[in-house]
Amino acid sequence: MENREKLVKPVIKFKNSTYVDEAKIVISELKKVNFRVSGDTLTTSQLRNLLSFTSSIYDEARNQGIESVLDRIAYLRVQFIYQSGRNAAVRKLVDLTQIDTIIRVIQQNKDEKYLMRLCHYMEALVAFFKYYGGKE
Repeated sequence: MENREKLVKPVIKFKNSTYVDEAKIVISELKKVNFRVSGDTLTTSQLRNLLSFTSSIYDEARNQGIESVLDRIAYLRVQFIYQSGRNAAVRKLVDLTQIDTIIRVIQQNKDEKYLMRLCHYMEALVAFFKYYGGKE
């Protein structure tokens, strides 16, 4: 049985009251397979790079408004998809977190609060990854 068959895709509501627990659930699922999927391993560097993209976009949106970063949000989506294509463990993370859907909602609604929540969601993912023993 392959790793992807062992993982349960959680329900992601992405609300202020749920995103931290949802990040914990996602990372707990990946921990079940020792952060390895189809021979690829999820690393702190990969998560931090994705967080860095997210954070820089949020900082710019805070200073200049959400309209000023819509093209960068689209590029953020491309980065998640690209990294998913390079590494099966990142692909599984993107699938479990439903990041692609979240980014599309941010694009459609042009909501700075959702963008901030995405940044916090990414921070929570990194924190739980480290807490559960994720390695470099």
